[in-house]
Amino acid sequence: MRSIKIEKFVDLSKMCSIKIGGKAKNVYFPSSSDEIRMLLIESIEREKRFFPIGIGSNTVFSDGIIDLFFVSTRYLKKFSIKQEGKNYYIEAEAGVSFKTITNIVKKLNLEGFENLSGIPATVGGAVVMNAGAFGTEISDIIDEVHWYDREGNLHLLKRDQIDFSYRKSPFQKEGFVYKAVLKLKPSKKDIKSIIKKHLEERSRKQPLKYPTAGSTFKNTPDHPAGYLLEKAGLKGFRIGNVAFSEKHANFLINIGGGKFKELKKLIETAERRVGELYRIKLEKEIQIVE
Repeated sequence: MRSIKIEKFVDLSKMCSIKIGGKAKNVYFPSSSDEIRMLLIESIEREKRFFPIGIGSNTVFSDGIIDLFFVSTRYLKKFSIKQEGKNYYIEAEAGVSFKTITNIVKKLNLEGFENLSGIPATVGGAVVMNAGAFGTEISDIIDEVHWYDREGNLHLLKRDQIDFSYRKSPFQKEGFVYKAVLKLKPSKKDIKSIIKKHLEERSRKQPLKYPTAGSTFKNTPDHPAGYLLEKAGLKGFRIGNVAFSEKHANFLINIGGGKFKELKKLIETAERRVGELYRIKLEKEIQIVE
């Protein structure tokens, strides 16, 4: 454990995209597969919840000091590219950003990832939540996942062995996604222009100028969550310095100096209003850590 980088009393508002939160008592920064295994075993011995942190784009931390076994993917950024037949395979560790993958697919004009290109995510977090956009989910292009279980055993799972669904994966319960292999193919389309179009649409429809945790609630089978929130009068609704965006009702934004209690009250208000008006129970897409 001595060789693994550790930081104490880390400002969690700097480890999530909405910039809200207290402090982590400890955050570990592994840089290898063996160090991940060591940390998983250590967390069991200490009887602490193991909690991976990527860029925190769909995570909100509460105030105060949080004493979980936080493990950052900051130094897990190795990747490789190989071609087999007509397909390309990108093997990427958990901390590799979607920006890095986007640069690869633009350079090689590879098809399959373009719809995901603007998501603020790392590979590990995206696999865990089965991130998606514009009709594509990361599970659509996964070839295999290398995953550590809670006891520190490494498993290689092929795509057909993994039960993905809308914003869900079996990796959400425990363990650690160490790396994933994405399967893509050369395209006859202009992938750069498709990505540019998606990024422009995101900028037009989403509040990217403010710190945000992305989509707050999952879409329901019948309606997008943003539609329900807007109909419930919550578009632009504000408590203190946290609000549902005027651009997109399902995006919580930190206007400046937002507090966790304000965010939590907004979420509870939204759940109550939509429940009362439509008898629909909204399911959170963001993860709240208290």
